[in-house]
Amino acid sequence: MDHMINLPFGTQHQALAIPHRNLLQLLQAQDPPKSEQTIQDALETPISAPRLSKIISPQSKVAILVSDITRPVPTERILPPILNELTKENVNPRNISIIVATGLHRKNTPTELRTMLGEPIIQTYSVSNHDAIDSTNLKHLGYTTRGTPINVNKIVCEADIRVVTGYIEPHEFAGFTGGRKSILPGVAGIDAINHNHSIEMLSHPKARMGILSGNPVHEDMMEAAARVGIEFLVNVVLNSTHQIANVVAGNMETAHLTGVKFLEQYVTVDVTEKADIVITSSGYPLDFDFYQAMKAVMTAETVVKEGGVIILLAECRDGYGPQAFKKLLTSSATPQDLFDMTQANYRADVDHCLFLSRILKRSDVILVTSNPEITFQPSLLTTSTSLQKALEQAIVMTSRSATITALPYAHRMIPHTLDPD
Repeated sequence: MDHMINLPFGTQHQALAIPHRNLLQLLQAQDPPKSEQTIQDALETPISAPRLSKIISPQSKVAILVSDITRPVPTERILPPILNELTKENVNPRNISIIVATGLHRKNTPTELRTMLGEPIIQTYSVSNHDAIDSTNLKHLGYTTRGTPINVNKIVCEADIRVVTGYIEPHEFAGFTGGRKSILPGVAGIDAINHNHSIEMLSHPKARMGILSGNPVHEDMMEAAARVGIEFLVNVVLNSTHQIANVVAGNMETAHLTGVKFLEQYVTVDVTEKADIVITSSGYPLDFDFYQAMKAVMTAETVVKEGGVIILLAECRDGYGPQAFKKLLTSSATPQDLFDMTQANYRADVDHCLFLSRILKRSDVILVTSNPEITFQPSLLTTSTSLQKALEQAIVMTSRSATITALPYAHRMIPHTLDPD
């Protein structure tokens, strides 16, 4: 008998038959129910902050930061209530700027912006993609205590009121997404992002998923955000179908931590034993490209045995991701090659090469994708177009008695490993 499981793949799902004798665990975070709370409810009862309408005036210049297309944030639902608050106080639409906090991601296309924001917002307000490379677009505000240059989007710095939006989920080295990440890396310059995402910072034992206290990456981000100044935050927690499960608004730090605590009760999962084979996926938009899809591999890393196999199911409709990331991946023959070249050419948009080289030294990785343009040296990692065939290959690589753990929606869980391997 086989156990059938469904794993997210792009905007669809793929079914996989796993022999009952091999299945060790199907790991899934609890799915929080859809919230009855609305964005407007949260705006009316902000956490540790006055209402947005109380801190603005008709003359206020307002910068609203939104997530890019690689994040499943329901921006089209979050923005209208915020803009209504501003309209009630007679803020001139010409004084309202909406900035897409791209970090080092590519600019969002006009079509993507219309999808994210809606045509009425595009037509009414100034909307721009942040550009981390263009130094004329940035303002320098000094340095953090860890030496990160606080170079931030000028529009954001020169606004009277800054409102950050986004969502909260586990993050592979910043602990959790949301909150301060809208500033760094969201609207920061490349030098700031490179320093915050340096090998030294990312190698710290507390720069891990689910950890905030003592995490140097998070604390550095917090310091940069505090220097810029965030007057108001609106973050959401989503369930597996991207419904809003919780909304937090108000003080950037306190409201964000309230959202984190809500999320933690659902996403922490106990791992009784590490497995020989781990099958992992996240679905769209977090399998938008291979760079983003790596988050699911980093979750799988915590539950696979040394010498085991990780199968990543990822559509990768946009290819590899950043060009520098692609270049290192496609020119590396072995995990050690990848590590050496990443160290020699390190910058923030190749950080996932660092993690992948570490993972590949410990386990094999098979990528299952429908994008034929993605290829690697077979001595680095292999690709397949069939999830079932990838599992058969992994069983051959390990043994017919191999234990198998599946992680659908891997980005939504924080494994608590009881077996140290």
